[in-house]
Amino acid sequence: MRYTFLLLLTLACTCVRAQTPNTQGTGGAETTNLATGSEMKLWAGIFEESNVGFLHVYVDPTVDPLETYLFRGVEMGEGEVSQLPQAYFSDLGSTEGKFYAAMAIQGIEENLYLVRFQGKEGGRIDQFAIRDEQPMHLKTLAYLKCDEPGTCAQLDSYITDVNLDTKFDLIQISRQNAADTGEERHVYTMPRETREWAETQELDVPWEGITFYEHPSASRNH
Repeated sequence: MRYTFLLLLTLACTCVRAQTPNTQGTGGAETTNLATGSEMKLWAGIFEESNVGFLHVYVDPTVDPLETYLFRGVEMGEGEVSQLPQAYFSDLGSTEGKFYAAMAIQGIEENLYLVRFQGKEGGRIDQFAIRDEQPMHLKTLAYLKCDEPGTCAQLDSYITDVNLDTKFDLIQISRQNAADTGEERHVYTMPRETREWAETQELDVPWEGITFYEHPSASRNH
């Protein structure tokens, strides 16, 4: 198992490629198979669809124009932003910033949409699914919040198939600041019955391969 996972690590840079839209899911939930011309069809259309086998999700506070940053995305207009659930904005705490349609990845018979927010006090990436003709928030995947240099709270996620059951698992690590030697670790699976992330203790994760993205600009500019 460990060697298989490490092999995925070596292939990380080549695991994102184009995919075709997914079909409608089960249980009455709406997915990317939406009515032509509907608001959700147009909303989903601004996300670039990607097929991922291993994905490190992190916030980069200062994206260089020449940098290969998979979550750069397309800036969302007011109409697209207004479709996001009110509870998401309440949790975000501030909308003084820009929202980006970062990526759409394949979930269980539906697409999962990654939205990046970059504000004055930090940034984060959240995952949504289209259920009942509206975006539903599933999980915060990454954030970077800097009060002062060297004190950035950080959450990173890894999306991959740990146990090779053909379904994605979610690995998360977080810390209160860059000098913190400890970190919180959580692992989630997505049961087909609920299509929502559920924490698990049953997966054997090779933690030595799960590391934070180091942000040199965060300690200089915040």
